[in-house]
Amino acid sequence: MAKKYFHEQLNYTLGNEDTAMDVEIVKKLGSNKIFTIAGCGSRAFPLLAANPEKMTILDFSKPQILLSKLREETYRKFEYEDFLIFWGFPPFARFDYTHQRKNLFSKLSLDSETQAFFHKIFSETNYQALLYLGSWERTFKTLASIVRKMLGKNFDDIFQFHNLEDQVSYYYNDFPIKKWKMIIFLLGNKSVFNALLYKGDFIKKNYPETHFQYYFESFERLFTGQLARNSFFANLCFYGEINHPDGVTIEAHEHNFNAVKDYFNGGGEVSYEQGDFVSFLRNSSDKFDYFSLSDVPSYFQDDIEKNFMEDIVKSVDEKGVVCLRNYLRHPECTTTSYEEITARFSDEFRKEGVQMYRPQLFRKK
Repeated sequence: MAKKYFHEQLNYTLGNEDTAMDVEIVKKLGSNKIFTIAGCGSRAFPLLAANPEKMTILDFSKPQILLSKLREETYRKFEYEDFLIFWGFPPFARFDYTHQRKNLFSKLSLDSETQAFFHKIFSETNYQALLYLGSWERTFKTLASIVRKMLGKNFDDIFQFHNLEDQVSYYYNDFPIKKWKMIIFLLGNKSVFNALLYKGDFIKKNYPETHFQYYFESFERLFTGQLARNSFFANLCFYGEINHPDGVTIEAHEHNFNAVKDYFNGGGEVSYEQGDFVSFLRNSSDKFDYFSLSDVPSYFQDDIEKNFMEDIVKSVDEKGVVCLRNYLRHPECTTTSYEEITARFSDEFRKEGVQMYRPQLFRKK
């Protein structure tokens, strides 16, 4: 597994997935015991809105675990508005809340390691919001500046629509498609992402289309399937940040925030593990009925890629479901202990606000 990119720094601080998809799937399944990759915590905590019995959060990266612990504490201690201010979500992102953020940070009850880690970061950034400090988020700030320059002064016209039919008509008739194709051709390739982000650990693609085709078709699904202003990912690609409040991730939706806060207020707890999920689940005595594995398996190769689904099956509860977000690579793995149920959740996949992933769901037989 790739280790350079996923180990030594904060790789994600906002997050690179639309967790609203998982929330809807978990609610539909009635999942009660959840295992999830941490990311930065934003892909994990919204699942608590389903009020599960337990949730275990794992990540290979220690900084991402620490960031998740910080996120948990902000749910516990803050009300909704202070949560948005602390992290830097719209509508508060346009104003200077550094002094208030410093005061808010001082109210958190963190373990000594987490406290020291973020005290250092905040001291170095003068209490700048954390939301866009991750390597992934900073990379998209760079990419967005190129997008704006190449598209020109009307670069964000596609964000002006509040009606999907009008947006689709604009996309097919007036969107600067030639410039857009040039942007994807120049930026959507392995060498650019390795140079800016992945340090040589970029996924080895096995989907048949070219990188250009993969990204162009993904964006086309995004622009024709939902309002651009509602997609945090589209906002990042064009603005380098969430410019439209409509596009905030689900953790910044008041109803989800309140549900997660209620979970903790009601005595709910989560547990944390650091390491690779295959080893942990292979050796764990716990069983789970929903596994949110992100795109981690897309980075697997050789025997671990072939065997990981069967290696974790002992931790999959009866009829438990494993969710993969395939990115450029479809894991070439053995799934004899499972049945694929991806087609049952086509509506959830269609509404997913990134569209760069090709989700698969497997239920234990």
